Amino acid sequence: MPLRQLHFGFAFAGLLAACSATSGNKLPGSSESSGSFSGTGAGMSAGSGLGVGGASSTGSEMQCGKSTIGNEIPGALLLLLDKSGSMGDSPGGNGGPSKWDATVSAVKKMLTLASPSLQVGLLPFPEGNFNDSGAGLCLLNASAPGCAALLADFGCTDIAKLPVVPIQPLTENAPAIASWLNQNDPKGGTPTFHALKNAYAIVKAFNTPGQRFVLLITDGVPNTAEPAFFPLPAMQTACGDLGAIENEALVASNGSPPVNTFVIGSPGSEDAKESLSKLALNGKTPKSPNCSPSAGDCHYQIGTANFEKELSEVLSAIAGSVADCVFKMPDGQDVDPNLVNVTVDTPMGPAEVLKDASHVDGWDYTDASQSKIQLFGPSCDTYKAAKGTTITIILGCVSNLK
Repeated sequence: MPLRQLHFGFAFAGLLAACSATSGNKLPGSSESSGSFSGTGAGMSAGSGLGVGGASSTGSEMQCGKSTIGNEIPGALLLLLDKSGSMGDSPGGNGGPSKWDATVSAVKKMLTLASPSLQVGLLPFPEGNFNDSGAGLCLLNASAPGCAALLADFGCTDIAKLPVVPIQPLTENAPAIASWLNQNDPKGGTPTFHALKNAYAIVKAFNTPGQRFVLLITDGVPNTAEPAFFPLPAMQTACGDLGAIENEALVASNGSPPVNTFVIGSPGSEDAKESLSKLALNGKTPKSPNCSPSAGDCHYQIGTANFEKELSEVLSAIAGSVADCVFKMPDGQDVDPNLVNVTVDTPMGPAEVLKDASHVDGWDYTDASQSKIQLFGPSCDTYKAAKGTTITIILGCVSNLK
């Protein structure tokens, strides 16, 4: 999707006075007729006569401000792909294509359909360097030299420090991601704790003005610490417990810069649905505002019947939400975040977008820094529907809320 231009309405010094002189939240330049901004939050219709920058189409009323031009900001997404041995099984256990082959096909399809400006990298886990045979021998003689450390780890830290394909725009690295997927097969456990830790470190260090995301695709219950149980010693203590894994997503989403986490559960992960939903909720990407980890409906759980098709649809939807409809607030301006309004300027004229904290249909800030805004739902669809559509950010009047 080509980058579209973004128009920022910068307030004049007299804008606040003009706002206070009008009734309710009505913007300077609007009328009292139907379709104008008002204290009731009524929408500004495409026929309201408000042009780019908030100027009256007649030129007889005060402009909200001058316009400058910026660009839509593509996001950065790191695919954190579970390549444990169970991914080699068929989704329904019926001997059909494996979950790995279906996932590879779905990811490759997403690479071709996503915005070319979307920045994507790949970190599969586990890396495959853990000494499985040595750990097996240690189970027979836990007191042997080196066995304490081997059993404590048991593959928990078998995660690459760097992605196998670095985060870059898909125009540059889509072939490299597809090539790596084609040439590798699943093997090993599911050390999710350190996989997330390394993924967050990679994405936080990536230099981008856009939002940062990790997309976890997994088909099983994470490996967690196992206490001693005679005759077996304690194992996998480096893997942490489910609470520690879930907390990683919360720390990352509240960090600086924040990193949010999408979660897809493939067939086989049903027993972990509560924890995976908690990861998505902590990662601030719940499927719906009213989801519940106890119901296991905050993440994307893929079924067995149409696994590849469902996974492909979810991946495309996530890629679209990351790549589309995120815009930078103007630099160097003393912006009151409560005095911001947005219109989508279509070929048919401008249409008001209300601020929507539920992220169903409207706009909101992407994070606590309030330096970027994002359009959601039908508002984003309207922006993407026609070539040349822009948005106007109007500063200085109380935000109209949904």
